[in-house]
Amino acid sequence: MSEAVHDLGALRALREVGRHGSIAAAAAVLGVSQQALSARMRTLERAMSVTLLARSPSGSHLTEQGRLIVGWAEDVLDAADRLEAGLRSIRSGVSHRLAIAASQTIAEHLVPHWLVELRNIEQARAAQARAGHDAAAEHDAAAEHDAAAERAPEHAPTVVELTVANSTRVIELVRDVKVRLGFIETPHLPADLVTAHLRDDEMLVVTAPSHPWARLRRPLSLAEIAATPLVMREAGSGTRVTLTDHLAAQHPPLSARIAMELGTSAAVRSAIAEGVGPGVLSRLAVRDDLVLGRLVAIEVAGPPLKRQLTAVWRPDLDPLPPEGARLLAVAKAPR
Repeated sequence: MSEAVHDLGALRALREVGRHGSIAAAAAVLGVSQQALSARMRTLERAMSVTLLARSPSGSHLTEQGRLIVGWAEDVLDAADRLEAGLRSIRSGVSHRLAIAASQTIAEHLVPHWLVELRNIEQARAAQARAGHDAAAEHDAAAEHDAAAERAPEHAPTVVELTVANSTRVIELVRDVKVRLGFIETPHLPADLVTAHLRDDEMLVVTAPSHPWARLRRPLSLAEIAATPLVMREAGSGTRVTLTDHLAAQHPPLSARIAMELGTSAAVRSAIAEGVGPGVLSRLAVRDDLVLGRLVAIEVAGPPLKRQLTAVWRPDLDPLPPEGARLLAVAKAPR
């Protein structure tokens, strides 16, 4: 089993099978043959002593155990990706560093896009600086060489060090100056920190396709949701706080029942898909599962359940450093 866990490439391949619903589709995305990917999955199954795929003449798909392992592997693979990105940045001789923290939905589904956009912006700035240097060098090579040397650090790309935690922990990390900038999902905004609204995030009630709610032809009431045990995130999660606050604001107040409490969105998705119970998650977190039919979104009576995604930082560290301000601008940009 330990050797299997160490094979991150095989776990990534398994994740692609889960995301795309078949070995053939995953192989096309990975750029390998279906036969090669199938053989790699068999090797992973032998190493884990677990059946990961259900095979039939019409194709192969993840078993229940396979879907659970993919859910558990998400955090491991995300951490490995961050490690590899950090190593590449160190090897490139980058000087700028920015420590941030983000709650899980933001970290998994928004931060990667923000970092790509930040890199593009900084590469464009560096290209403009080089172009200016080349033009000025024709006029005064010696003087421009000295000026360019002074400007070089300003245009170096930023190494972003990301910590993933729930919203409560992100706020603590910002207060303790463990990170310079935090991104949270909770509606309980800290009064002692600077806050900036980023965007609204829609929350969905989702179930496994086999759940009775998936066959409803009417909107589900909040009372029915509160009366049904749910798969939920841990206390301190913005996802959980948003739901509990919304139920408590009803007349009369409602409170959620817990079927299972899990520490990551990926684990919650897997448990819901396995039929443990329904749950409430961000549309960002379940959009792939909805497209592939692993989860079903349930219509709920009343207005959509939404929450604000918010950036936070300490007032004594305001204004943010240039790299922090650039990342915040990217995060606030309309999509």
